Amino acid sequence: MEFTGMRLLILEDEYLIGLDLERIAEECGAQSVHLATTIVELQAWIGNHPKCDLAILELQAHGASSLAVAAILQRRGVPIVFTTAYERGADEGVPGFPGAPIVGKPYGKMQIVKAAMIALAKTPSSSGDGPSSELV
Repeated sequence: MEFTGMRLLILEDEYLIGLDLERIAEECGAQSVHLATTIVELQAWIGNHPKCDLAILELQAHGASSLAVAAILQRRGVPIVFTTAYERGADEGVPGFPGAPIVGKPYGKMQIVKAAMIALAKTPSSSGDGPSSELV
């Protein structure tokens, strides 16, 4: 199982999509999944829970950017997958997050799992010689 024993953090402002991501994580063996629907809720969770193994973050949640919170997670060494409903080119990337996969909506289980595996393979100690981002 792809996420066996892992603690996942999800930011998704569309509740049903968030529940689907939660289901995907649980089907893939996640130990725990926390679903936040707002940046404020995400910030509160991060303040109270110092550890998670993977974050799947919507770039814009209720019109607010998740990049400041993503930067906190990045400094903690948490692999990040970004999701977006906005069209992006494969070479655009997310400024400040080299190599972080971006998954465009609509997506399915395979796209999320593939992006998560890419993010998990790119640790903070990696050389960073790869592309600036990967669109999944």
